[in-house]
Amino acid sequence: MADLEKKEVKKPTKTKVELTPEQKKSRVMEILKKEYAFENWLLAILSPVLILYGVYIVMGRFGNSTPSLAEILGKSGYAFIDFFFETTLKRVLTGSFLILVGGLVIVYLAIPFLRPSIQEMKRVSWPTAKDLAGDSSKVFGFLVFLMLIFTIYGFILDPLFKWLYSL
Repeated sequence: MADLEKKEVKKPTKTKVELTPEQKKSRVMEILKKEYAFENWLLAILSPVLILYGVYIVMGRFGNSTPSLAEILGKSGYAFIDFFFETTLKRVLTGSFLILVGGLVIVYLAIPFLRPSIQEMKRVSWPTAKDLAGDSSKVFGFLVFLMLIFTIYGFILDPLFKWLYSL
């Protein structure tokens, strides 16, 4: 029976290991190498181009002096391409889709940078509404004070400068 008695189990305690600056730098490089492989860098370069082409397609032109996209792409002879550009609605939907995909790629690439920031923002002690209102009113009051000072300087110095320029 003594063997069946519950024994108290000690839980291991976690010890916090402090990293040296060199170790921190190497961990950052590990994350960058792991998270941002060649494909991600390529996506980072190509996604703004995709967004730009989407904007051009929605606008219907690649600049001011070029012919419209309907003239260029709407009569390409390829039914698959012509389908996306034969009406204004289809052209706008195609361009909007490209803009959406480019934006989502940028968000996907930003997540590894944003995740630690969000965790850090949870640790921040935010001011109360009363403190925020008080600080905002102080800043606004100071700006009004500066506006009055510079307005008074303008009224005083403007005639002086006019007189100096007339000499």
